[in-house]
Amino acid sequence: MPVSKHGHSRGYPGRQSKIYSCWMNMRHRCMRPAHPEYPRYGGRGISVCERWADFETFLTDMGEKPNGLSIDRINNDGNYEPSNCRWSTQHEQNENRRDTRKLFYQGRTLTICEWSKVTGIRRMTLYFRVYRGWSVERILTQRVQLRGKTKARSYEDAFH
Repeated sequence: MPVSKHGHSRGYPGRQSKIYSCWMNMRHRCMRPAHPEYPRYGGRGISVCERWADFETFLTDMGEKPNGLSIDRINNDGNYEPSNCRWSTQHEQNENRRDTRKLFYQGRTLTICEWSKVTGIRRMTLYFRVYRGWSVERILTQRVQLRGKTKARSYEDAFH
């Protein structure tokens, strides 16, 4: 189907709208082995649902691409399909990466960055504690030592 048929070609000949480029890039990542990102998508079994083989259907399901957002799969191991996709900020996508470390404590699963905000412990301190093999409870509740002094804030308060 020609790009201009659905009205998502603007300006110079061949220039595509942001939503059309998003759709094409999503498909190329999953379907073209020569694409640089293919190993992280199609190469590990991520596909685009049949419904989204048609651009107009994709546009109907996702709507126009909001400024500053990009398509994100809610479940990183899932396919590109209406129930598993959303528009997200770069920060949200970074928090949703396969390699983002998450910790479960007292009924909550949060990323290290989110736990840092809850506890007040610096993100890098939490990463070092994980690396050292501390228990999750110790990682999130042990007071921080500052030059031989214990930081006054009680982290246990963050969990009540």
